[in-house]
Amino acid sequence: MVTHSINMAWQRLKRHISYTVTIILTLGLALGALVSTYNLNYQLLAAPLPYPDAERLMLLRGALVDDNNEIKQSNFIPHAGSLTSYEKQPQFPEIENIALQNISIDVEQSLPSSPTFNIGAITPEYMQLLDAPMALGRYFSSDEGLGSQQPVAMISYSVWQQYFAGNPDVLEKTVVFKGVSFRIIGVTASQFDEPVLSTPNWHTDVWLTYDYNDSPAPQWQRNNIQTYQILKLHKSADSQTAQLSLENWFNEQLHQQTRGMQDFANSRVKLELIPFKTRIVGDASQVSLMMLLGSIVLLLIALSNICNLVLSRAVEQQRNFAVQAALGARPSHLFHHIVTELGLLFTCAAAISLVVATAIIWLLKSGMAGPLARLQTLQLELHTVVFALITSVALCLMLAWIVSRQLNYQNIIRQLQSSGKGTGVQISATTRNLLISFQLLICLSLLTVCLGVFQTSWQHLQRETGIKEQNTYQVALNLGTLLQQMTLEERRQLLLSALDSLRALPQVEHAGIGGYPPISYWVPGFSSRQMQFEPGIKKNSFEFQSTAGTASYFNAFGTKLIDGRAFTMEEAINNESVVIINQYLARQLRERGQVLGAKLYSRNSQNSVEVIGVVDDIYLPNQPNIARIFIPAIPTGYPFIMIETKANTGISKAEINQLLVDIHPQMRVYNFQSTTTLLATHLQRDRVASIFTLVLSVIALVLAAIGIYGVCKYNIALRRFELGVRMSIGATPITVLILILKDNLRPLLIAVCASACILLSISALQDTLVPNTASSIVHWLVSLAAVITLVTGVTLASARDIIARPALHALRGE
Repeated sequence: MVTHSINMAWQRLKRHISYTVTIILTLGLALGALVSTYNLNYQLLAAPLPYPDAERLMLLRGALVDDNNEIKQSNFIPHAGSLTSYEKQPQFPEIENIALQNISIDVEQSLPSSPTFNIGAITPEYMQLLDAPMALGRYFSSDEGLGSQQPVAMISYSVWQQYFAGNPDVLEKTVVFKGVSFRIIGVTASQFDEPVLSTPNWHTDVWLTYDYNDSPAPQWQRNNIQTYQILKLHKSADSQTAQLSLENWFNEQLHQQTRGMQDFANSRVKLELIPFKTRIVGDASQVSLMMLLGSIVLLLIALSNICNLVLSRAVEQQRNFAVQAALGARPSHLFHHIVTELGLLFTCAAAISLVVATAIIWLLKSGMAGPLARLQTLQLELHTVVFALITSVALCLMLAWIVSRQLNYQNIIRQLQSSGKGTGVQISATTRNLLISFQLLICLSLLTVCLGVFQTSWQHLQRETGIKEQNTYQVALNLGTLLQQMTLEERRQLLLSALDSLRALPQVEHAGIGGYPPISYWVPGFSSRQMQFEPGIKKNSFEFQSTAGTASYFNAFGTKLIDGRAFTMEEAINNESVVIINQYLARQLRERGQVLGAKLYSRNSQNSVEVIGVVDDIYLPNQPNIARIFIPAIPTGYPFIMIETKANTGISKAEINQLLVDIHPQMRVYNFQSTTTLLATHLQRDRVASIFTLVLSVIALVLAAIGIYGVCKYNIALRRFELGVRMSIGATPITVLILILKDNLRPLLIAVCASACILLSISALQDTLVPNTASSIVHWLVSLAAVITLVTGVTLASARDIIARPALHALRGE
């Protein structure tokens, strides 16, 4: 019986190919988007991390604050404190284990083309805490821990495949960094899901023992943003208790080690234990939830259109339903008839949705939505398939119930008894109006939200940065063993020689040397520090970020001098106590008196620097407008070279490396990017948001237009004779169009009122009504204008057959 019903339903659908294909594709695409975004949100928000006791894994972060809890330096944990607390782990009863990780980028010196690798210097506990799966070999042992000076390494699966061709004898080979040969003892498995605790999209290529970390000698008064301290709490331990225990110990040690240092007077470290999952997911959940909300809205619009199609088909099947009722079919039989037909359609749509979801997941993994967390393990799983099937079944039953409710059983019987004269089944006017109002409500609300997101993202994308974006390049240098083999002065002379050689290249306009620029490949950026306008303890302070370099470095970067003078080369070589500031800081100084010649003081100190120039503010992606101080210096540890080429020319990493080898074989480029590429990377999330909201808005408008057109066309079909009579007694086409438009604007009025109430409620709940009222109203009015235009255009298109032809055709039902 069931097989027969399914076969009959399939035969009926085969006779209506356009109806069948439209529903399957519409629902398949909309449901596919929902399934993929559900899968993404499950992965980010609900799926457990693939590490043992992941809920007990914490990342230790901190800040340097004063007695009033005012932050003096964000992201501050003394590197020496991290090492000492690691060694004294048994003193903290709440902590089961501690691991250290120090990340850096280095040039491998034995492989062809000297590739650049992401390096992770770790203690043995790191891999043990993660229970990292291995393709070959082993973890670091306790004999290779802190202080052992054992030159051993582990490599990632991708490095093994790309640079060693998957050779199983790789454990007998070595990799060379800074002149040290590291024996490879292990290869991580391809399925190892490394926790991203630092910069987005960071994936370690080579792990070394912690003794070979690429950081200066640890000090209590110095932070190290490359070091990450991982804690595993005991099962019964409270994270707040563990935090206080560590914080008290850190501050006791800090006060002892910095006694007499004015920079640390009345200062303490404030620690925070961040759960692994919170750190790994970050703000990616906001993007994923926005995508989920968008897919739900699209599905609602698609369902509204499908509901209209199914109701229209029910009207077409009224004779068939009447015959079945005459033969004894009850309302439950008619419901079964509808469910069987819809079940076939929704089953096919569910299968297509899984294909669509797979394609969307592939796009997400390729980086189309920016650097989202945990994409490496994102894939269709059993729960995803179950979600797609359950959603399809639920929607099928809901739609079948809606359609069966519209079929008045008694009217169907009367239709057969009266031979179908004047008693045909019709979709009620209330249902038709609700369909239009629902679609317009969703469309209007969605457009308003999308306009707000789009405007913010577009402003970020179009905003002038104040730096040179074209023909400029950032070149991060690796000096290899020269950091240990040469004195600071020798390295400085070597770098100046490299700079002279670069300037001699015909395509180079400007080239300068400095430290990390305000925007670079290091996406997380750097912590802010504090200085004072006056000398002494707890005087008026301000937060700032500093950049060191030569005048040509800042010139190539694009800072525009508007007052005062630039640095001289002698000032950079001698690290003179002079600075150039941005307008943001200059405005604060101007309120206090002079700008040029003003003195700025180190925190809680008498040491000062003199302001000799002012440059324009720069506006960088994802960074607040903050006081900036530019310092004359030639960094020799981790230098950057800023290059500006002439118009329509460029320069490559290979060219620079060849030039550097001629100066000294240890010098290499470990990161090379154009400013255009860097800005695109930092603006990727805004770009994704603008494209996503634009596409979502267009799709919503198109789907709404299709759905409204179907309902309007049906309304006109019911009124065809009435409209023909009106035209025959003198009504003009414009009069008829206005009459139809008035009927269609009634559901719009309902949608407008409902949309306004919803958006006002959301604004009130988010406590953003007051600051966003003006812009929100503009977005809503623009959206309303778009929807009114849509309704007018759809009305004109649906009424064209009536108003563009003589009244006789309408009276004949043609």
